[in-house]
Amino acid sequence: MGSIALEDPVVDPSPLFSSRVHRWEPGAIRSLLPLEAVPGMLSLVAGKPNPATFPVTEMTLTLRGSNEKIVLDESDLSQGLQYGLPGGNPELIRWFEGLQRRVHGLGEDASWSCCIGNGSQELIHRVFQVFTDPGDLVLIETPAYPGVVGFLRADGHHIVEVPSDAHGLDPVALERTLAEWPVHSSPRPKVLYTTPTGSNPTGQSCTEARKAAILRCAKRFNFMILEDDAYYFLNFEAKKAPSYLALERHVNGDTGRVVRFDSLSKIVSAGMRLGILTAPLKVVQKVIRITENINLQPSSTTQLLALSLLRYWDYSGFLNHCTQTAEFYRHRRDLFVAAADQYLQQNASWEVSTAGMFLWLTLRLPPGRDSFELLRRQGMESGILAIPGVAFMPKEQKMCQIRVSFSLISEDNMAEACRRISRLVESAWEEKSGGARE
Repeated sequence: MGSIALEDPVVDPSPLFSSRVHRWEPGAIRSLLPLEAVPGMLSLVAGKPNPATFPVTEMTLTLRGSNEKIVLDESDLSQGLQYGLPGGNPELIRWFEGLQRRVHGLGEDASWSCCIGNGSQELIHRVFQVFTDPGDLVLIETPAYPGVVGFLRADGHHIVEVPSDAHGLDPVALERTLAEWPVHSSPRPKVLYTTPTGSNPTGQSCTEARKAAILRCAKRFNFMILEDDAYYFLNFEAKKAPSYLALERHVNGDTGRVVRFDSLSKIVSAGMRLGILTAPLKVVQKVIRITENINLQPSSTTQLLALSLLRYWDYSGFLNHCTQTAEFYRHRRDLFVAAADQYLQQNASWEVSTAGMFLWLTLRLPPGRDSFELLRRQGMESGILAIPGVAFMPKEQKMCQIRVSFSLISEDNMAEACRRISRLVESAWEEKSGGARE
């Protein structure tokens, strides 16, 4: 994938900005903090604590599988335990910008940037604030990640479902929805939210051909693609589809309609709560404006821990770690699918996950039964916990699907889990007409 050249057309996303984002004003203190780095500047701005009062003077990170140690001394911690900038640690931001150039082929131009958040979900929420006002219509890939659906509902958004299948989001359904949109009564949605790799909950990934069609649709109907790609580095496919970010220029001949979210949660540490936003510069600036007014900044300490590890690894070490982590989960997926093949063939169907941590099971239930009712009534009695499909449907339709995670369950218990799910289905049929199966 080639780099984006300086002369490539760049779409200005600001006409799609919401009314509410324009009401955020610069933080009176945080907007001045970058000026402290100006040579010769004497700053009396921030109420920062003096590092001499910090009780911790050293931290040591010991790396798994080796005797290697990363030592953070008092000079490191004077920054890592201190207030920082609302967009994140500048060195960490530069590291991720370099990663996006290496992985997604972005160029050196100033049309795009990165910033850091306390987890990618925080950044997703803020980007929705940038582009939507409460009550706006939004396009959502369905089945959908419930964490996003939850805050959209709370904001009163009207969710327009776009179906997906084993090949990812369906561009034909998307185009039909927008082409037939009654523009005389309401404007078309300005954003599409999608999880293109190892979708939560289905575990399926969008193909390159479909991504290209969706990008063309975004240009035709002028909407933003919010690419939530937390499982990008946990891809099991031999030939991985390029990201929307990487494809945009090659498909549309311009850039600026893709906002990308990455996360360290699935590949380094969930508890660090570090998410990365890559977006047009004007979008990043608006997200930073919201941050400096709400929670001031992402955690300096966890950013320092992550930066220390990434410095040690460099890009090659980081990508090698991601490859090893993907192989770890691929092995667990294969074991769980083997157990499902053995114990669930008669009572469920599924598509093998292409990435991530989940398997999306369609239970062969009696007509009229749904997985929520089954799990609520008999799941606890049977000793099995899973998430019913209704949790991933914005309109809360009854469904026969359940999402199961193979990330933590021990290998010894995978077969037993599948046996218990199979038994749940059988019990549903036993309750129906004395067990007669249709």
